[in-house]
Amino acid sequence: MTYPTGPYLAAPANGYGHPDPDPEPWHEHAQDESQNPTQQRLAALRAALVDTRGLDSIPDPVALIDGLLFQDSLAWLYGKPGSGKSFVALDWAGCVAGGLPWNLRECSRGTVLYLVAEGASGIRRRVRAWEQMTGQTMEGVVFLPIAVQLLNGIDLAALVALATEMGPTLVVIDTQARVTVGAEENSSGEMGKVVAAADRIREASGACVLMVHHTVKNGSDMRGSSAFEGAATSIIRVTKDGDWIDVTCDKQKDAEHFAPIRLRMSPTDQSVTLVATGTDALDATPSGTRVYEALRDNFGTTSATGPQLQEVSGIPKSSFYRALNALVTTGRVRNIGTQSRPRYALPGNVAPVVSPTDSH
Repeated sequence: MTYPTGPYLAAPANGYGHPDPDPEPWHEHAQDESQNPTQQRLAALRAALVDTRGLDSIPDPVALIDGLLFQDSLAWLYGKPGSGKSFVALDWAGCVAGGLPWNLRECSRGTVLYLVAEGASGIRRRVRAWEQMTGQTMEGVVFLPIAVQLLNGIDLAALVALATEMGPTLVVIDTQARVTVGAEENSSGEMGKVVAAADRIREASGACVLMVHHTVKNGSDMRGSSAFEGAATSIIRVTKDGDWIDVTCDKQKDAEHFAPIRLRMSPTDQSVTLVATGTDALDATPSGTRVYEALRDNFGTTSATGPQLQEVSGIPKSSFYRALNALVTTGRVRNIGTQSRPRYALPGNVAPVVSPTDSH
């Protein structure tokens, strides 16, 4: 019999190295290849081939948080236990879901799936504190307080299906250790499976999949195999010194390393929140500048409640309270009232008598 030939297929010979002496129409015996998985994959690979001009059609990476995280990527955020990494991850989640800037950096707005695999009992207090600090509810963040096991086939398939349904922009897995129970972290083979599982979630949703992870015991390096470093688009480290949190860049595959970011942990509503620090950063923040100028120009020798100051500044509530708290933390604005009934003034002003009817 004879065989079809094409650009990738050569005509085979019979057992003696010669053409078949009794050819028959090949299509009479050929099987339908349309359902052959190898042929389907081959067709997909052929369709994906590009030449030098075709490279221009490949889109540039799209930032999720400008300079830090990117859409459709794998990222790791790591630090020692108690370093504040979960507070950073939650703050990122809230800003992405609300479309709020994070530390002067623009965020692309989208739904967030937050897998609370560790510390689920404390997440409510942290969310309420964030809501009080920002002045808005954390809409758009959907929490899953279950330690779904990424190396369990059924668990992973269900999580991938959930991510496909939701189509989140950001998936936070907090922490990696709790969703890979029993896995050998120093095994490149087993950690390669963890990377593959995270990649399945990314492919299904197009999200940035952020793994919250730990450092090695008594060390500063990220725990586990080097497989993470090769797979990650972004690797970000969190360290803590007292109330101060430093966010630093270990790796950015598609962008320059960002400069270290210093945050301060501020007690808020039975928990803590993170606020930006440094007067230079505040001066560069449009919202911070407008709040400061509104206080100076309208209440320069007196004081104002939060709602009064927001009204004259003309800033949306969601951005106003973040900027105001940052100003208070760095001392450019003082709360001369109480925690339950705050009044805000420029440094040096005399505290007024707080009326019981003052709003806050």
